[in-house]
Amino acid sequence: MSLKILSRDEIFSGSPEWREPGGSNYLAMYSSVFGGVVTDPALMVIPLDDHVINRGDAIFEYFPVINGHAYCFNAHMTRLKKSAEIISLALPFDMETIRQITLETIGISGSKDCGVRMFVTRGIGDFSCNPTTPQRSHLYLMVLRTRKGEPFPLSMIAEGATAVTSHVPLKMGFYAQVKSTDYLLNALVDLEANRNDADFGVWFDADGHLTESSTENVVIVSQDGILKYPSFARMLKGTGLVRATQLATELISSGELQGICQTDITPHEMYESAEMIIMTSGSLAPIVKFDGRTIGTGKPGPVFQRLLELFQKDTMEGPPEVRTPVQY
Repeated sequence: MSLKILSRDEIFSGSPEWREPGGSNYLAMYSSVFGGVVTDPALMVIPLDDHVINRGDAIFEYFPVINGHAYCFNAHMTRLKKSAEIISLALPFDMETIRQITLETIGISGSKDCGVRMFVTRGIGDFSCNPTTPQRSHLYLMVLRTRKGEPFPLSMIAEGATAVTSHVPLKMGFYAQVKSTDYLLNALVDLEANRNDADFGVWFDADGHLTESSTENVVIVSQDGILKYPSFARMLKGTGLVRATQLATELISSGELQGICQTDITPHEMYESAEMIIMTSGSLAPIVKFDGRTIGTGKPGPVFQRLLELFQKDTMEGPPEVRTPVQY
């Protein structure tokens, strides 16, 4: 074998084949390493010796931009700051600067309907595990093209999804509350679900109580009309879930729900529930079968339908605190 030594131009010029996977969906990227934004997908790179790659020592956030407004942007910024504090990760800029860089990067992308991934990493410079060796942390932002129905397919929203109990070990203690880039266990939850011909895997803690799915929160509606969701002590505090509980108060006023309760939830309660709903930032889907058992009527339920309507209205017409305008 005779390996070719490649030049910089051979890797980055034109439209390289290596960038074809996903390339057309990458609209803009900011990197504090380079100090600016690129719109050519071939230039959207991260140094191999950044600790996000070799140690998973980083945090991230994802939020949608809908009709030119960043949805629940403030909540995501707050959680980013909290994650950094929990793992003693010094942010590369103050929060207001990160906020402005993020919104300007979205503006440069030109897309009014997209998704944004924010990463704050421990930094670059070596391959050690020692988090004190990088001289500074780094911020990366990626603006992604989204399609109608993401992250859940329209067919799933209309017909319902399936889920199974996951046997992958649960993230323990404070670690479950950090939105870290170390998602190996989360990926294995999805793999287990796939191997069982299910759409989602669902985690339970050591006491047999519901926590979350790989990247989504899970709630149920009991037979007596109570919307129930798990304690945040053993899982990530989902921005979509928090907003859903706020929007759902309207359903109590209308009599469509009898109450909202944060409590321990057992598998039996899930099997016997009237509805089971999975949700993420600004999106939700009904679970109509769990561990092979039919949930409710086996079709998307009325609470799901109403929450979907409320979310759709909120993303388009919600108050300023959940819809941050982007300047284009």
